[in-house]
Amino acid sequence: MGSYVITVPGTVRQPLEEPARRALLAVVHGADPEEVGAQVPDLDVLTLDESGGTFVLRLEVDAPDRTAAGEAAVDLTRRAFAEAGYEADAVGVGAPVVTGIDVG
Repeated sequence: MGSYVITVPGTVRQPLEEPARRALLAVVHGADPEEVGAQVPDLDVLTLDESGGTFVLRLEVDAPDRTAAGEAAVDLTRRAFAEAGYEADAVGVGAPVVTGIDVG
């Protein structure tokens, strides 16, 4: 089992208002069950280009391998946007990329 930092790009088809942003971040902060509610130090979780409708989420997940980590990050991204009030067709999620690994 390792801890992976996964970057998930995507697009949104409606503005991310402040209440929705807070709801989304509440889901992704504390993705690690040991750190529920905590923010990962030095990890800017959400980058949003509102004019272009694009976003990047950087998530830390525990998984047995890269593939499982990417799948967990995509699932978390979809769940976070659903909790923020977005319908499934309002968010396009791109391919996840492993940007950091700690297997120690």
